[in-house]
Amino acid sequence: MKIKFNPKLWSHTFTVAILLAVAGCSTSGQVISESTMEERINALRIGHSTKTDVEKTLGLDHSTDRNRWGYNFSDTAFDISERKQGPGLGIIPISAGVFPTNTRAVVTVAFNDTGVMKRLEVARFFEEPFINDYWYSINDAAKEPLDMIAKIGEAAGMKVVGLDKETGMFTLEDNGTKAKIAVKLDGQTLRLTSRNPHHRLASEYRAYAKRESALTSRIAESEIVQ
Repeated sequence: MKIKFNPKLWSHTFTVAILLAVAGCSTSGQVISESTMEERINALRIGHSTKTDVEKTLGLDHSTDRNRWGYNFSDTAFDISERKQGPGLGIIPISAGVFPTNTRAVVTVAFNDTGVMKRLEVARFFEEPFINDYWYSINDAAKEPLDMIAKIGEAAGMKVVGLDKETGMFTLEDNGTKAKIAVKLDGQTLRLTSRNPHHRLASEYRAYAKRESALTSRIAESEIVQ
């Protein structure tokens, strides 16, 4: 019986063998730990942490805007796939490497003109309820910031519950989705902690996420915060 040699198949097989050998000597990916993520976030301080501090804590892999950086923390895994385009397609038709799989956290950091952190936003995607945190540096000239935040919340369609100026706390409730935002003023730092109890594919999740985004955008653009 005569065996027909298929150079293309042989080339693909040989390429896969090489890539697998390389993979055995390289990283197999990583899983983002929620506890490790929290340790990093807790190490940062509004009004104190500098750009150097942020890079030491969160790493160098961020967007390059001068005073606004974005980080994306994702699980990764080694994968081999067929190449559809790019140089050397006929010679090496397969690509391999460590690629993102699940996004676990998106962190946005804003700095003032002196390079000190004035705003920190953390969106988490570990498990339900999905918790987002927003820290803002309050302007020195802002008067009654809690009342002003409450008004912004009501304008965004949320209900103000338990406003207590002595403790500097209250809650914003979203009637449509039962999601809540805890608001706390601690000195010159404002913190909002949002809890979305719905599955990420649910319509309630998306509806509340839009209102949450509108609320935090209005706060960021207001004269209350830096």
